[in-house]
Amino acid sequence: MKLWRTLIATLLVMALTPSFASAHTELLSSDPAAGSSIATWPTEISLTFNEQLQSIGAEKSNFVVVNNAVGDQISADDEKLSGSTIKVSLDPNTVQGPVLVYYRVVSADGHPVEGEYTFNFGEGVVTAEGVQNVEKSKYPIGIYIASALFITTSLFFGIYAYRRRNHA
Repeated sequence: MKLWRTLIATLLVMALTPSFASAHTELLSSDPAAGSSIATWPTEISLTFNEQLQSIGAEKSNFVVVNNAVGDQISADDEKLSGSTIKVSLDPNTVQGPVLVYYRVVSADGHPVEGEYTFNFGEGVVTAEGVQNVEKSKYPIGIYIASALFITTSLFFGIYAYRRRNHA
């Protein structure tokens, strides 16, 4: 019985203790840069992260998709990894306006990281006001861990209560 109490107390402490998320890969720089305005269309886009990127087997685990102002995909399917940098070729583009860059990469610790940003193509192009270029990334891993602990603890207490009731 003492073992059960110790196990229950340990599980409660683990469930109630806040977990600290480990840092994941972050986008350091890009060319063209996030929020920038460019007059000449580039032939490729380059993203540099703070950690080495890795490929997982034969499946395509790292990619960059670029869409022009009307939503047409203008990036090729030829991503190249070099350390912490990923590059992709761009098709010719004459549509001026905001360009959306979406990426999904696998960091050195094996976690996928995704995000997006925009830049403007063309001189004197007016875009919607109030739109911010915010990088979106990182999965909320703490939520998954807390959920798993809650479910495991609930199952444990359910089985414990069921056994106790049937043996009493």
